[in-house]
Amino acid sequence: MSRNPEDLTPEMQVLYQKFYDAMEEAGLKFILTCTKRPQAEQDALFAQGRATLDTVNFVRKKAGLAPITEKQNVKVTWTRDSNHKDGKAFDVAMLDKNGKVTWQEIAYKAAGKVGKSVGLVWGGDWKKPDFPHFEMPKDHPVNDENYGVA
Repeated sequence: MSRNPEDLTPEMQVLYQKFYDAMEEAGLKFILTCTKRPQAEQDALFAQGRATLDTVNFVRKKAGLAPITEKQNVKVTWTRDSNHKDGKAFDVAMLDKNGKVTWQEIAYKAAGKVGKSVGLVWGGDWKKPDFPHFEMPKDHPVNDENYGVA
């Protein structure tokens, strides 16, 4: 798994930069927790909560991930076909005023509003919300000169 915005597609890098700038302007602090994710890692995450702990840890090891405990063997994703694998999505963790990660929904709603304002799809709007997740819209004008992509 990468946390490097340069691993996003060129189009998504432009959207991420717009998000970053707008978040900074709004005074909202965050860290980037995931950009591109290999299919093997996505498969390992998908196995969680669906397979035995031994199977999950075997798949995680093959993907280069650390083992988890029985308590951690819960569903963390509902798809094997994530936009992360194509570099068209990123996840964030919001920071509180002390610079500590917070999972308070209100912080993610503020980030979601910013993300949508720059043209991103926010996972918080989904039927099963994924508040830290942002991705490129399916109808994104990848060749539109307004997005800085030739």
